[in-house]
Amino acid sequence: MSRISEYMDEMLKIYGYKVEVTKSNYDENTLTLVPKVLREFYAKYSVVDLPFGCIYSIENSLKDSEAEPFKSEGWFSFGFDGYFSFWLCLFTPDNDDLSFTCWDHESGADIDGAIYINIIEFLEAMRSEYEENKDECE
Repeated sequence: MSRISEYMDEMLKIYGYKVEVTKSNYDENTLTLVPKVLREFYAKYSVVDLPFGCIYSIENSLKDSEAEPFKSEGWFSFGFDGYFSFWLCLFTPDNDDLSFTCWDHESGADIDGAIYINIIEFLEAMRSEYEENKDECE
């Protein structure tokens, strides 16, 4: 079992019915349209809804990634936290091999650089932030 499958199974155990996963039916050609670091995820799942955010389908992500500032800055917009932050992945990892970040589009700030190396590390950071703040949001 892949680390991604193990992680999604863990999320199902923790959050139960609050997690919805849609299995992937993407072919190799479609997978080449996303950043390399997301291909393993999209080979397993096409859409995932978590209590702390949603990972979009490749089709929706490609459409969103055409918007600015994503397109000109090389970001793939693959999800949203459900409040105010886009989930982003670089098409080409930076010099430290980092690829993932989130960006609050309402903050007025520029997109900072990537701060996470893989999807699981990124999702765990988003989950941790959700757990710290969920009482305020409910």
